[in-house]
Amino acid sequence: MVRSWRWRNWIWLVAGTEDGVCAARQLLALSVPVRVQVVSPGACRAYGPLTANPAFQCQAMALTPGDVHRMLAGPTPPTLVVDATHPFALRITRTLHAACGASAIPYLRLQRPQLEPGAATVVDRLEAVQDLGPSSLLAAIGSRSLARLVGWHGPQRTAARILPTATALQQALAAGLPPERIAPLQPVSTSHGEIHLPPDPGTSLEAALCRYWAVDVVLARQSGGTPERHWHRVCAALGVSLWLLRRPEEPGGMAGCTRETLSRRVQECLQNPRP
Repeated sequence: MVRSWRWRNWIWLVAGTEDGVCAARQLLALSVPVRVQVVSPGACRAYGPLTANPAFQCQAMALTPGDVHRMLAGPTPPTLVVDATHPFALRITRTLHAACGASAIPYLRLQRPQLEPGAATVVDRLEAVQDLGPSSLLAAIGSRSLARLVGWHGPQRTAARILPTATALQQALAAGLPPERIAPLQPVSTSHGEIHLPPDPGTSLEAALCRYWAVDVVLARQSGGTPERHWHRVCAALGVSLWLLRRPEEPGGMAGCTRETLSRRVQECLQNPRP
């Protein structure tokens, strides 16, 4: 169940940790109550000191379409929905956008910049890495696609850096990866909104994994965030090939903003609260 909230005018920020923390700070600076929706209690902890603000609330729950509709149709719906979810989380983005349109609640999509690919190879589909010959592959794209990768390359030529969750570990093991080829690690990201990249990428945990498994190819996602930026640096330092799954196109017709324009766009939405 989605709990109601006592504030009559508030912003619903649906986010992860990297963009969400920065967005929450900007929104609270506008003197508007903010509820952030994340998928896990660990993600709430990333918001650190913000949780002490009485105008801030963090709720950890994976949203279903029914949850979204109940929230927007409840007795105290948000004045504005800000979608700062991952660029690859298109399902929840489509759900939020459609539900806001049906409920006449303004929707604003916080969009990440797209990094220059540089020396990386950008591919449209997972099948592009089906034939890598004898190369050793490190997958950093989550755990859901590992079964296909292991089926193509075998368990001894595939390794995975996954999120440190029970579900991710179960999926990696079910894909056929031996425990010694699995690294449950949080990706390099932000801590309370601050980006912390190792000064020397060659000394990072990700670089150590590449050396330990004698990795030839890293497969990551073109997310535009800190993890992608870090993989560019690591692979360049080690001479490892970086392959990126292309960022999917988002639905058209969405009102969007960047970190730099978020505050201004939110103020515009609050001044005109109905589309």
